[in-house]
Amino acid sequence: MHKILVVLGALGRIVLAIGILLLLPAFVAMFFGEYSSIGGFLYPSIVAIFVGSLLTVTIPLSFKDIGLFEAMVISALGWIIASIIGSVPYIKIINMSPVDAFFETMSGFTTTGMTLIKTIEGKPYSLLFWRAFTQWIGGVGIILFFIVVFAGGAAPGIRRLYLAEAREEKLTISTWYTVKYIWIIYFMYSALCVIALWLAGMNPYEAITHAFTALSTGGFSTRTASIAAFQNLTIELIFIIFMIIGGISFLAHYTLFTKGIKYFLRYYEVKAMLLIIAFSTSVVALDLIIHSGGRLFDALRISLFQVVSIMTTTGYTTIDINTLPPLSKAVITILMFIGGGAGSTAGAIKVARIVIAVKAVSYELGKIFLPRGAEKPIRIGLRVLPEEDVLRIMTFIIAYLIFYIVGVFALTFRGVDVFSAMSAVASAQGNVGPAFVSLFELDNISKIVLALEMWVGRLEVIPVLALISFKAWRSVLGRSSP
Repeated sequence: MHKILVVLGALGRIVLAIGILLLLPAFVAMFFGEYSSIGGFLYPSIVAIFVGSLLTVTIPLSFKDIGLFEAMVISALGWIIASIIGSVPYIKIINMSPVDAFFETMSGFTTTGMTLIKTIEGKPYSLLFWRAFTQWIGGVGIILFFIVVFAGGAAPGIRRLYLAEAREEKLTISTWYTVKYIWIIYFMYSALCVIALWLAGMNPYEAITHAFTALSTGGFSTRTASIAAFQNLTIELIFIIFMIIGGISFLAHYTLFTKGIKYFLRYYEVKAMLLIIAFSTSVVALDLIIHSGGRLFDALRISLFQVVSIMTTTGYTTIDINTLPPLSKAVITILMFIGGGAGSTAGAIKVARIVIAVKAVSYELGKIFLPRGAEKPIRIGLRVLPEEDVLRIMTFIIAYLIFYIVGVFALTFRGVDVFSAMSAVASAQGNVGPAFVSLFELDNISKIVLALEMWVGRLEVIPVLALISFKAWRSVLGRSSP
């Protein structure tokens, strides 16, 4: 089968899936009596379902025909197309400009949480539901949603699509069952979060929408002031727990359910993540006490929430982070690069890669003191890490930083000051959300740059490089290989 047909067939099914998803907020609009908003969801839904169905019927798709390059192209283009379709309700319902609407939708699907809506209160419930729902879908991934809906069995193409959406962990031997269990775990935690928030005092609607954005580590809220609007310690503690859950690898959660808490806590990335959170919280709390003179409890409450929110790349806030002292701002910015666990819903470089990079540097320094010809392997947990894996991880980190530098140059070229540009690009590419910059003052080109940085960060660079490479398109436009 011609590879371009494989790509078009898969993209058609993604368009169909997004069209079907748009029906849900239309029903929410009907439930709340927001009849003027129904068309904003229904029209793009009908068009997407028609186009997607047409491509699905006319182009049969066998997942065994999907090679690695095709999977990369499908993944990269799938997120762009989903964000274009998903932006229509913002344009139709609240008259956002196409650029702003695309930015908002990309921020949703990539679970970044940056927003160009100045005042959240008063916006239609259905639109805010869609806004939160895009983050819930994006938390696990558009391609993983596509796989669980349209795929089945053990075709190699499923594994390639799985890898193309920046996932490597295998919960079971079968990739399809791995995706299935990821969705089961995700849905279960989401339901628990809804119940906990409801019992803590949120109304059912806000409990559902915030559960969508907490487990996905997305950070969109139904309040302009984010979680600060609730002024509720219990709600903050619930969010801290579920943000950490969202920021931990699904493999670690699967280990928890199958082997117990002891094996879960032994997982090296979980230990490293909790250690970083504890250290960063202590530094920020101490900095707040020194510069603000507040109580220890208040400093710990503020610092723990902000540190967990930023490190898990959720982006909720209980204070204006622009008011933080300089050292605390530095800690927050560093956490934007670190991110959560590999294979979690969180973004950024990921704790596992940071740990491996530190061990690789330590390994190279240690070789100086070893006898000639002696070898000391790099160990992660109980396993020895092959050198090719270390090289692959270091290559990713370098590529990630190159995209970051390009983004910073692009924003500074548009007149944004250096620190604001560095903060904005770190937040966008890390899929974090808050930044030390006013998004409302940016021009359209700067907004597009940040939206693309969100896309690059969510796909973890490689599919984007594949999309813009001549070799990828030569492969796609050629014949499929046996």
